[in-house]
Amino acid sequence: MNKIGMAVAPATGFTRGELTALWNQAYEGYFVPISFDEQRFERHLRRGEVDLALSRVVAIDGVARGISLAGRRHGRAYLAGFGIASAHRRQGLARQLIEAQIRAFSAARIGQAFLEVIEQNAARVLYRQAGFEEARTLDVLEWAFEARAAGIGGALDAAELVAVHDTCSALSRPTWRRELPTVRDALAHEGAVTLGVRRGTEVVGYAVMAPMGDAQGTLFDAAAVDEAAAHDLLDALAIARPGTRWRLVDEPAHSPISNAAIARGATTVIRQIEMALTLKPGNNAPSPT
Repeated sequence: MNKIGMAVAPATGFTRGELTALWNQAYEGYFVPISFDEQRFERHLRRGEVDLALSRVVAIDGVARGISLAGRRHGRAYLAGFGIASAHRRQGLARQLIEAQIRAFSAARIGQAFLEVIEQNAARVLYRQAGFEEARTLDVLEWAFEARAAGIGGALDAAELVAVHDTCSALSRPTWRRELPTVRDALAHEGAVTLGVRRGTEVVGYAVMAPMGDAQGTLFDAAAVDEAAAHDLLDALAIARPGTRWRLVDEPAHSPISNAAIARGATTVIRQIEMALTLKPGNNAPSPT
């Protein structure tokens, strides 16, 4: 490929409309259909705390052809979207873009960056070559079953949610999309509601879900301290919204929620690999492999 007309620049140089159109081009023909209007694209940026100055766009002869969205929280980063427009794939643009993104991470003093990639996606090779290492398996789980017990859950106040989220996070680290800032965003901007289960006075499991009647099977987050608490939480969800087909993303394999849900017939509809990149001070470019 003739690279004379290629340039990589911060995403701040493009309008929201341009970035939305580029996102849709980059995810055309993807394993899971992802198409945004500007409102949904803006929501994606907000929830992922995407920093457009840190994010990168690759252009050919001045026309944007690939996008890398980077979320930022303190000294960590998250690849919140990465792709090349379908007509320009397999031309070396993805490698140029990921290497430019990593240089941007280093310049911004990012110590560690994360991403998730669908298991069968060939981009896993690209990410490995760029220095990302495969950390763990994450599943998208779906289920719909009746309660086995009559346990009743209840809403949690802000302090209770923080406490149980912290406890569960110490047992199984949440992904970026389920860290506390993202969960709080869902509560503040999406009308999300909480459901918790207790063992005595202690909250041992929780779920954060969309309001009734609005994509009610969406779980923004859910976790439990052990499998017994996970079963109690699954019962509470079934009682709260009978007949709902629940969907939980980014669930670590063999977690209490995963083990309990699969034991009761949950289906893994997508399997992803979480990958992590650790940057050393002064590492301005990915090492060749």
